[in-house]
Amino acid sequence: MEMHQVRYFLALCEERNFTRAAKRCGVAQPSLTNAIKRLEQKLGGQLFHRGRGNIELSELGRVVKPYLKQLDQCAHETKRKATDFTSLNLELKSHRAMEAPMRKSLYLVAIIAIAVLSLAFIGKSKILSTENSLPQSSVTSSIDDLQRSIDMKALPVHEIKDAI
Repeated sequence: MEMHQVRYFLALCEERNFTRAAKRCGVAQPSLTNAIKRLEQKLGGQLFHRGRGNIELSELGRVVKPYLKQLDQCAHETKRKATDFTSLNLELKSHRAMEAPMRKSLYLVAIIAIAVLSLAFIGKSKILSTENSLPQSSVTSSIDDLQRSIDMKALPVHEIKDAI
């Protein structure tokens, strides 16, 4: 059993006319008729009673119709879920691609901060070694003041973790 046969069956159930059902499905009438015949062979009996201009579901057709309808609904739901998943996946990839420049900027800020701290420490160390006028606690407090002046709360947490 193929999905197009299920769609054709359901269209024929509603239209009760091979020509209209074929048009609705976007196929030629002989293609629809042949697909219905193959479905009937697969299921082991006639699905429709064909009269002059009058098509009615057979007993077998009435029995299998709810199952074929459910199968069609499941196929549509599966396709919708797959589309949603694919769209979400593309959205996440796009979001990650946009995060990359932000992450690079954060790395640059971190490198600059380290450089500034290093220069400040080296500068204070040189002053200590040449002048010996600043006590050790003054250098430590200057570095502590510099670290406090960097507003770590303003940086996104996940980016700080990624940078480490």
